[in-house]
Amino acid sequence: MKQDSNNSLKVLLKKEMLIALKTPSAYVVIIVFLLISGYLFADGLFLSNVATLRPFFTLTGIMFLFFIPALTMRSFSEEFRNGTLEVLVTHPVSRTRLIAAKLLSSYLIVVASLVPTIFYVIVVASLGNIDPGTAFAGYLGLLFLAAGYVSAGVFASSLTQNQVVAFIIALFILFIFFILDKVTALTTGSVAYIMQYASSDFHLASFYKGAIDLRDVVYFLGVTIFFSSMTSKWLELRFK
Repeated sequence: MKQDSNNSLKVLLKKEMLIALKTPSAYVVIIVFLLISGYLFADGLFLSNVATLRPFFTLTGIMFLFFIPALTMRSFSEEFRNGTLEVLVTHPVSRTRLIAAKLLSSYLIVVASLVPTIFYVIVVASLGNIDPGTAFAGYLGLLFLAAGYVSAGVFASSLTQNQVVAFIIALFILFIFFILDKVTALTTGSVAYIMQYASSDFHLASFYKGAIDLRDVVYFLGVTIFFSSMTSKWLELRFK
């Protein structure tokens, strides 16, 4: 039974990856991401005249607000528009494995887009001393952030058959998570603490400093599980 489940997940994941690789928009999004990140990295490096990856990590976290919704907006929206999701749901395909396949396919594309940026690490290392631990923690933070953002983007895509609307919903959700710790001055006490803790940018700060805090890891895993569960629940209600 477990072997069958693993096989079905592999089949679904392969299907999602093949669709993604055949979609020109995915390549466009990745190329635009790399061009912008490369420009910002070079611009920050020459302006500050300091060999550090901190600006790159910070700006990449911001770019994910737009980059990841653009990747995930077609996850379920395209299935709704083509009427193929109903076919999958009526067949013995677990919602959990279906959602997992869509999450993993988008997540793997994000990871693939980060691989070329290892070149930035080489550049910084050649210009000055670089702490490998800090660089590792920074990338680890981006990977955890991507997992949470991808799950939110897939959830947004499950709400509508319009990809543009899915992009806007995902962008809105991610922006709220990003900005929460920036507006804590407007509140006080426990409300300010909750808003700060709920902010994705707040939890990235430790990673960018080279520290891997279990509380930050739990936060990003919690966000990923929360939105994945919301997607599953919504699909259950939609096809009940």
